[in-house]
Amino acid sequence: MMKSFTIKYLLLTISFLTMMKTNAQDQFSVLLYTQHDTWHYNNIPVAIQAFEEMAKEHQFKFNWTQRPNDLITKLPKHDVVIFMNANADSLKTKHMIALKVFMKRGGGFVGIHGTSDGKNDNSWFDGLVGAKFVNHPKLQAAIVKVENNDFPATWHLPNKWLRSDEWYNFKNINLERLNILLTVDEASYDFTAGYDNIPLKGMGEKHPISWNQEYQGGRSFYTALGHKPESYKDKNFLNHIFGGIYWVLNKNKQY
Repeated sequence: MMKSFTIKYLLLTISFLTMMKTNAQDQFSVLLYTQHDTWHYNNIPVAIQAFEEMAKEHQFKFNWTQRPNDLITKLPKHDVVIFMNANADSLKTKHMIALKVFMKRGGGFVGIHGTSDGKNDNSWFDGLVGAKFVNHPKLQAAIVKVENNDFPATWHLPNKWLRSDEWYNFKNINLERLNILLTVDEASYDFTAGYDNIPLKGMGEKHPISWNQEYQGGRSFYTALGHKPESYKDKNFLNHIFGGIYWVLNKNKQY
């Protein structure tokens, strides 16, 4: 009798858990778009695992692709697209059109690190990201300053965050249009230390490295952080990214 009760209880528990899983609904859907390159290819498997775990934790649908044509077929089925170290150089006109349509219908764009880079200038895409990469000094530890702590991507961060990364210098950055979230203190690292004997120039007293904006009917968030694979094992960094995802989704939130 006890054995029969135990089996029935086990079957009931399995049935209940199956129903919970079946009835669970994803909050939203995210498409990660990456491109293989010389400097960041080893980030991809680590980042995919991190986003899969993030999707489980926050219960959203996650997909990943490296095929530009998937932007045409899959973007209409997603709420957010993340470009991680992928830029306009990988896109043809038809892919750019799909991205523009996605933004105009209110889509959310998240750009990470090398997304601001690219051999070719594309004014629309550069505007979507918020700025254009110029160069960076050797990877160093530096102090990141939180410029806006009333924002989902920075709520969890200390006012000063000691971090090792590549500190990008930018051009074509419109400070009046962008809401600057993070800056890097150029006094805390050697911004002249390039990879040859020619010293680099920094960006001055205010050196933005993360921001957000309304753009072409949708929302855009960008962070220059995330050069090394270890970033995608760093909870502070991952919460920074998820805060950006959350903001581009919630158009009724002003922050």
